[in-house]
Amino acid sequence: MTNPDKFDEERPTESFVVEPDVPETAPLVDTTASEEQDMDMPEPETTSGIIAIPSAKREKSGADAASTQAANQEPVLSVAYRCLVGAVRRRNEDSCLVVSSGAGGHFGLLPFGLYIVADGMGGHANGHVASRMASRVAAKHVIDQIYLPLLYDEGHSNQTPIQEVMLRAVQNANTAVYTADPESDSGTTLTAALILGRRLHIAHVGDSRLYLLLDGKLEQVTNDHSLVQRMQDVGQPADDETFAQIRHVLLRAVGQIEDVEIDTYMRLLPKTGKLLLCSDGLCGFVSDDQMQKIMVQDKFPAQIADELTDAAMAAGGFDNITAIVVDFAF
Repeated sequence: MTNPDKFDEERPTESFVVEPDVPETAPLVDTTASEEQDMDMPEPETTSGIIAIPSAKREKSGADAASTQAANQEPVLSVAYRCLVGAVRRRNEDSCLVVSSGAGGHFGLLPFGLYIVADGMGGHANGHVASRMASRVAAKHVIDQIYLPLLYDEGHSNQTPIQEVMLRAVQNANTAVYTADPESDSGTTLTAALILGRRLHIAHVGDSRLYLLLDGKLEQVTNDHSLVQRMQDVGQPADDETFAQIRHVLLRAVGQIEDVEIDTYMRLLPKTGKLLLCSDGLCGFVSDDQMQKIMVQDKFPAQIADELTDAAMAAGGFDNITAIVVDFAF
């Protein structure tokens, strides 16, 4: 955790330089937040939401999800999200998007949940616009290519592998941000998770994260594309002073180059568990151990999301804070 005293009101933006000692071809990007208020686009300090699928059969979270599902023989996806500006920043550069769907009756649908977190790069032009654009462009592609064919029960539904759809969704988002304003130095992280049936598909760029809670253990599934992570990978962890200076430097970001390298993951989900998607305003200031203690509680996703963001605020609220909590039972 970074010493709060090291956060200045104004910080310079890194230019594009390639770290000579780091084997990486993508540009280094500083995501230090801008303190300049966008007067033309006022944003609320907090965004939150709760979605339960199917809502009529969702009474408790955690262990009770399994008993509810067993009694009704229907999958349960229950989700809540929080997207806060924090205590220091003047503008919320984060965006998140949640789409969950279910259908009852003789002709049901596979459980479908699409969850996206994007953290716009502060200090660069229009980071909040980049995160909004990227999350929505990516979501539209997944919905068009996967959800709508399922919804309309099209026999000739898209045969493209799902991981390829996820890759194209993020690449489309990258192109949209990159071409929106050629003179703008804009960009964003993007972590997109799709639940389809019991399979979890992920496409990821940047240092937002996805965690899976399984058997009481919180596992970080995605890998950070940051200079801090790269130094740890090569056995040169940063000291506190260095960490404070480089914690915002990304090795990959959406919208910075024409073709971005994208990580993809696929996991078969257990019968019950939880997912957490978050920006570094949460995981950068609240330890994995502390987040695990919050996530393992048998509480509603909304309560868990509140406790996670409260913990980030208690740590100083130095960055925008986004958390999506998904409680599932199949």
